[in-house]
Amino acid sequence: MRVFVYYFISVIAGILMGISMLENSLIIFLIILSVTIYTIIMKEFKFGLKISIVLCLLISFLNFVGYYQIDRKVENENFRIVSKTSKDVILKSSFPFSKKYIIEDFEKINDIKIGMLLNISGEIKEVTYYDIGVVGEIQDYKINFVKNDFIYKFINVRQAIKDFFVEGLGEKRGNILSALTFGDVDGLDKNYKNDLKTLGLVHILSVSGFHMNLIFSIVMKFLSVYPSLLVSLIYLFFIGTKVSVIRAFTMIFLKQLAPRVYKNYDGINALCFAGVLILLLRPYELFNLGFIYSFLATGGILIFNSKISRYLYKLPKFIGDPISLILSAQVLIFPVVILVERKLEFGFLLSNILLVPFYSCLIILGILLMCFGIIPVIKDLILYLITFVFDIIDGGIMFIKSITLDGIYLENHIIIFIICVYIIYFMSKKINFNKIKNIPVVLFMVYFIFINMVSLNIEVGKYFDKNYVIIRDGFKNYMYIDKTIKNIDSLETKLGIDKSFQNADEKDFKIGNNKLHIDFDGNYVFVDIDSEEIVFENYSTLNRYYQDIYPKKYYSVF
Repeated sequence: MRVFVYYFISVIAGILMGISMLENSLIIFLIILSVTIYTIIMKEFKFGLKISIVLCLLISFLNFVGYYQIDRKVENENFRIVSKTSKDVILKSSFPFSKKYIIEDFEKINDIKIGMLLNISGEIKEVTYYDIGVVGEIQDYKINFVKNDFIYKFINVRQAIKDFFVEGLGEKRGNILSALTFGDVDGLDKNYKNDLKTLGLVHILSVSGFHMNLIFSIVMKFLSVYPSLLVSLIYLFFIGTKVSVIRAFTMIFLKQLAPRVYKNYDGINALCFAGVLILLLRPYELFNLGFIYSFLATGGILIFNSKISRYLYKLPKFIGDPISLILSAQVLIFPVVILVERKLEFGFLLSNILLVPFYSCLIILGILLMCFGIIPVIKDLILYLITFVFDIIDGGIMFIKSITLDGIYLENHIIIFIICVYIIYFMSKKINFNKIKNIPVVLFMVYFIFINMVSLNIEVGKYFDKNYVIIRDGFKNYMYIDKTIKNIDSLETKLGIDKSFQNADEKDFKIGNNKLHIDFDGNYVFVDIDSEEIVFENYSTLNRYYQDIYPKKYYSVF
């Protein structure tokens, strides 16, 4: 019985209840609580198990709410730098009650490094970024002293290795290899990253379960289980306890533990156990795309890989297996990707089949270079092989880009239509197909009528601190921005824009039979359509700190 599935669901429900409470959404809070409790009660579990699942729900809720409670003042407290941008610093308070804080516009951003320990006194303003777990902003602060302890030195071994890679391979390829080996994406060439994103390969830049499984498998060839687990655990801390690696390590640990305690290993149960562990320790991870993609991809492989492989039995095993793995990983991720990226790319399957094996070789070679690069002869041989593999990958990227179509930007109604079809497909597995076989036809007709009734679609959102309005009229898309954006071309490509107007504080124009007027005022955007004014408050505490495109508000004109 997969009881940890229900523990995992209860933990997620507790977090969602917590965020609805913090955002004063009492109705959503009650709906989540009622549905979760009803689901648990209706299951044929023993009473004690039901009580434990409800307790897990309560613990998760209190844990999340408690995490976002802050003191308004700090005196001589230690904070460790966990990440930084070009101007801001993210810090973590001391263990065991660690919370994340931000210092915006940090004065000496170039003088600090990740891992440093800062002793700070200052005031804390409540600022919430749910996706990275930031609970407050430190203001009017004083840095009493800076300390470089053992943890700092351990973390910054990665920088020394990165410098070693760059010295041997050049800046571009050295940065790529360090990203592949231990997830350090700082300094990565933006054009290269965009190419990977277009080809559906950006996931290879994230240290994932593949890395952990690879490390464990290699060490297992020379050592027994327990030393292999220990080496894997050291690697986990070395690369920074990323969610996907914690998940992979937990699943490996449970797989090795199961036969030793006379239990059968179940992948889905192990996956959900890892989810419970991570979300109780770091509840904010639920809103992080890395967590979502990692668990959905692994869940898709566990559920669908064997089913898809049965349909591909006529293909040679070395072709059928990777296709099955890639498709199964995408099954659950696809709806999230189109919701977040709003773009449909066509090269992902071919790219993953042809290029991922070579990237896997680079990861292995990067680890070997990291371990044996001090021996000159071995170093030269590994560098030669890495260069050779890079040349193959670069040629493959050029070839795939030349034969694949450009990605298509997906508007709201198209995304809704795709997701509805998705839901209907999965419903057909649980419900008699004859009862719902006509729903896709009806859905398509409703969709067709809707897009013909709508004359304009208006999207309002933020690009960092800049407000924008997008007017979508049939096949023409225009964007009006209240300030100037340097990389406007890449933004136009991402949002499917034909033409942009910058510094558009006020703008009058006519599209078809509609007269429009746009006005920007701080966090407010005013859109006047045929003398009917719509006011958008273009700000939310739910804004994603690291994502350039904040959640948008939509309005359709019929």
